[in-house]
This record gives sequence, structure tokens and C-alpha cells, in this order.
Amino acid sequence: MREWLINRLQIPQRTVLNRKIPKKAFFTQTDLSTTEKELFTSDIEGMHLISVMNQQSMNIPSFQDDEFNYSEVVWIYVDLRITKNINKIASAIHKAIPNPVVLVAGSSEGRILLSTSHKRLNKNDKAKVVVDQTAITDWFNPREENTAYSNLLNALIVSNLSFENLHSFYEDIHLWIICEELIQLIGTIPTNSVKREEVVNILINVQKHCKDVEQLQLEQKGQIDFGNKMELHIKIKQQEQQINLHLQQIRELC
Repeated sequence: MREWLINRLQIPQRTVLNRKIPKKAFFTQTDLSTTEKELFTSDIEGMHLISVMNQQSMNIPSFQDDEFNYSEVVWIYVDLRITKNINKIASAIHKAIPNPVVLVAGSSEGRILLSTSHKRLNKNDKAKVVVDQTAITDWFNPREENTAYSNLLNALIVSNLSFENLHSFYEDIHLWIICEELIQLIGTIPTNSVKREEVVNILINVQKHCKDVEQLQLEQKGQIDFGNKMELHIKIKQQEQQINLHLQQIRELC
């Protein structure tokens, strides 16, 4: 799968390492909790450093400001024995590696998922980073053609990404991975990066309304008074109407 994915995303050969990362070495060089180490031992079959992309290998300028210091983007592939703890494993990998990581996880059934997370400089210690919220896709079959997921992989072909600087390059990947949620919601993704910017902004509103619905539903379950239940029911319907309106806006953009 690793070689297939390298070819599918047209990762430049000059950046490809495809080198095994011993889990023991990963433990000794990173700050993982005991629970995270146990997950790596029980759930992960193997880890590989697929590619290191920097100014020398990709001719993309590094990027540094008060928030970010991006001199390399690393691609990690993880073969999983068990997939149920992938969110915890992805978070641990992003936390452990100071460079921005494009994480690809593979299952024994031949499915993959993708994950990214921006790394901001720690304001109190510039030698450390703070990990932003992790973006992670659902599992999908990458070999299926003419699907929304094949369109996602097309968008992630390296030559289709921004080469302005390494932060823009990584942000391009990150935003496409965020857009994957739309495949589950409406069955498609934007056709280009220009429309994607507007779509992501609307998607953030959808996510907010979805959280509001979840909170209202929890409140409703705890209510005994019928009048209060009906009031919460009306509020839930109002939030759902907003979700549907936003999804319709997204459909028109896609």
C-alpha cells in the first residue's frame, strides 16, 4: 500500500525515504504516556517514514513567523492491527513529532485514513510546539475509482498543492482533509481550492450547530417537565434547519 500511495499521490522520488521507524526508538525519542505506549505496542504492526519534504528536496520555501516554524513536512505511514483506537494513536503521533505530519494509517482490510494537525510555537518556549486540533478522515478504500474519495486523492496529488511555502503546502493538505467530512454529509467535496475556502467556513458553522443539537438533546433527556421538553424540541428543530440551510449552501458551491 505504501508504494501504491506514493505513486497515487505522485510524491517526488527525491523526497521518498520509505524507511521503517522502530517502535522502540519512537518510544525513547518522544514523550508518550504509558497508555499511549501500550497502544503502539498492541495496535500498531509497523511504522514507516514515507517522505521528508523541505526546501532542498521540494524547492518550497520554509516558513517562519511568530506562530509557526515550518522547515519540513513529514509523511508517516502506520500499519494497524486494530483500528478502534486510531484517534488516540493519531493524536499521540502528532504530539510526538515537532514537524507538521501528514499521517496515513492503513488497516488489514486495505482501507486508509488521513490525518493532519498544525503545530504552533509555544509562546513560553520557542523550542516546543503546541498541537492544534487534529483533522482526521473516515476510513476509505483508496483504490476505488470515480468516487468522492478518489477526487480527494486527486486533490492531494503533490503537484496540485500550493508551493508558496511549506506552511501553505501543509495548510492545503489540511483543508482538503477537513473537507472529507462533506463526503459523509453530502457525498462530495469542492471542485477546487477557491470554492474550498468558502465551503470550510460554512462547514465550521455546520459543526457548531451539530454540537448545539447534541447539547440540547442531552438537556432534553434530563427533563421531566413536558413543557420544557417541547421547548428544547423546538430549539433542536431550529438548529437542524440551520444545518440544512448551510448544507444546501455547500451543495451549491460543490
